[in-house]
Amino acid sequence: MVTENRKINIITMKPKPITEETIDELALDEPICIFINGEYHVTLIASPQMKKELAVGHLISEAIIQNPQEIRSITFRENDVHIELVKEIDLREISVGMMNLIVTACSAKPRRTGSQVKIPQVRSSLHVKAETIFDMIRKLSQKSDVHSRTRGTHAAMICTNESEVLAFAEDVGRHNAVDKVIGSLALNHVDPNMCVLLSTGRQSGEMVQKAARGGIPVVASMTVPLVSGVRLAEVSGVTLASIGKGQLKVYTNADRIKL
Repeated sequence: MVTENRKINIITMKPKPITEETIDELALDEPICIFINGEYHVTLIASPQMKKELAVGHLISEAIIQNPQEIRSITFRENDVHIELVKEIDLREISVGMMNLIVTACSAKPRRTGSQVKIPQVRSSLHVKAETIFDMIRKLSQKSDVHSRTRGTHAAMICTNESEVLAFAEDVGRHNAVDKVIGSLALNHVDPNMCVLLSTGRQSGEMVQKAARGGIPVVASMTVPLVSGVRLAEVSGVTLASIGKGQLKVYTNADRIKL
């Protein structure tokens, strides 16, 4: 179950104010708690489906792991996801490192000294036609069934440069939707280096770093990015674009987009 029906009142103002009762369909959100090696890591407010993909994608996008082979086991207890890794990790050090990554990419000073911040680098020979990206965005809209019914979710999709859909997810959170498709790609052992990530959400630095950590060279969104997203795309080698009003705006590394 990803939605829930609720009785609501609708107030219509024109031509004159009237009130009526109806049943509305709402997107369902739940807390998903992730534990790593028996230690609490994070709680994500997410749509309840694709918990495994969400957890794996989150670990990849946070640079905790690079691939699913580093996972010994994944178990579920209601909304808790318990992940056992083949290695020991320091979650506190990882959290500080990821924060320093974002603030450094945004031209700010890291919060504390320590190991040098490493911006993920994406190197790929991928080229994709501009008209193909328009086709991908149309597919993203068509597949967003929960959003069309509720207007309460974001969607993400990963495609080949020929517009073949490799992974799709909807979630109440734009970050979660991206984590889910990155996790799905990794669990299916697909090389991300020749893929395009599509998103309905705005691309901040935190969003772009997910693509960079996932090794995806091209990101296209239905909304314009934030400055932090453009800066991180510049330094990581990600091609960042947005689509709107019949235009494809390419903010970084435009050589991968062809006519």
